[in-house]
Amino acid sequence: MRIFHKKQRRPQGAQDLGNFSHPALNYQKPKQLKRFQAFIVMLASAALVFGLWSFVWYAMSAVVKAEVKGWVEKQRTMGAIVDFSDMSTSGFPTRIILTLKNPRFEGPAFGDTISWQSVVLQVMARPWRPWTLHVKAPGQHKLELGDGRMSFAGAAQVLSADVVLGDIRPERLELKVRGLTFNGSAPLAVDRLNVSFSHDPGAQASATGIRLKVQGSGITVPGGLPQPLGDQVQSIDLVARITGSVVPGPARQRVPAWRDSGGAVDVERLKFRSGPLALAAAGTAALDQNLQPQGAFTAKIEGLFQVMEILRAKGVMRASEAVVATMALSALSKRPKGGGVPFINISITVQDGTLSIGPLKVMKMPQMNWGFSAVSAPPKNEPAAQPQPRDYKAIKPVY
Repeated sequence: MRIFHKKQRRPQGAQDLGNFSHPALNYQKPKQLKRFQAFIVMLASAALVFGLWSFVWYAMSAVVKAEVKGWVEKQRTMGAIVDFSDMSTSGFPTRIILTLKNPRFEGPAFGDTISWQSVVLQVMARPWRPWTLHVKAPGQHKLELGDGRMSFAGAAQVLSADVVLGDIRPERLELKVRGLTFNGSAPLAVDRLNVSFSHDPGAQASATGIRLKVQGSGITVPGGLPQPLGDQVQSIDLVARITGSVVPGPARQRVPAWRDSGGAVDVERLKFRSGPLALAAAGTAALDQNLQPQGAFTAKIEGLFQVMEILRAKGVMRASEAVVATMALSALSKRPKGGGVPFINISITVQDGTLSIGPLKVMKMPQMNWGFSAVSAPPKNEPAAQPQPRDYKAIKPVY
């Protein structure tokens, strides 16, 4: 049975929608409008990013200011005078620069009382690392040591430091000095000096409290060296670590506490040239019950006999001691195969205030004056620290 569907007819006036077309359905934006809209989107995005970065920059600049002001307040609580006439902020958007005008510091530092002032001091940081500060001190400087005992004035071509501040001492310090020339009580000059310092305030006993690295040349330090060596250091390369509890406070408390905690100075590498003396050494030093230095080192020395002759001429060594030491040590001296200055490989010890080179007691050491009477530490039965034996046959001449 067939079922026939009646064919439906399209009403009159109806159009075929499949072929329907209208200009609104095929509209395309002009290129100028597309570019304008893209520009507006980019501008709005840039304004948003700029606003967010501005907020971050101002927040981080406040952090840097707080760090600097916090350090200043801590120094003031310890009795130091720290001030400046004005502090301004600049460096947006990639840096934070605090410019301190007429900065001044007066207080204890490096085991002495110092007074320093300059024209300007700049403290810089990156917004993404506000805890790492880069400090520059361009311009003229004035420096006084020991309540005016010595005074200097001058400038440096480069005087900068990268610092991570700690509670009292910096946790990390990278100092760079180039072309420093000071005049005053005596010439003070530095051609090149790099100092790397790190401090762990929680170190105890045999743990490393301070790690120090010094490299420099052309350094003139008035009164900073023993008499035979003069005032100039031709070159120095030092790597050392200080073990024990290095705590803040006055030297009367700090030094005995460090000694009693088993503190020692472990010299991993020392290369030094001053006057006739050239030295390459390693060893360990500490303080005895009377707060006088004691230690043991192995060393390669050039110019030892010239130094002993200067000591004899200045009356530091007796003539008989100088003659005996020279005769005994001459047998141990060597000369490089290609010629050059003789050198000697030998052990150096300081104990009970006496300097010994090899088996010979050479001279009495000058007493170290700390500015207070020594407080004896409880006696210990531990043997004195001795350096590790080293094979010098495979070591090339250092200088």
